Amino acid sequence: MIRKIPRYLLTFFSTSGAMAVEKYCKQNGIAGRLLPVPREISASCGLAWAVPLEQKGELAAVEAEFADEIEGKWSLEL
Repeated sequence: MIRKIPRYLLTFFSTSGAMAVEKYCKQNGIAGRLLPVPREISASCGLAWAVPLEQKGELAAVEAEFADEIEGKWSLEL
């Protein structure tokens, strides 16, 4: 059985926005990964950037830099 952990997700209006966030995070050493948007929520592009919930604060710069690309912010157990 896979153990679910609390995660913080950013969803995007477009795939290009999701890819830009992934590139930015990798270049700046910000942990996280792209994953398909869970069924519990919906998003235009179907991709989300996810980090463990306790690392939510590390995404403040990402949220400011890509505010126009981010469709939603979520806290879920995945």
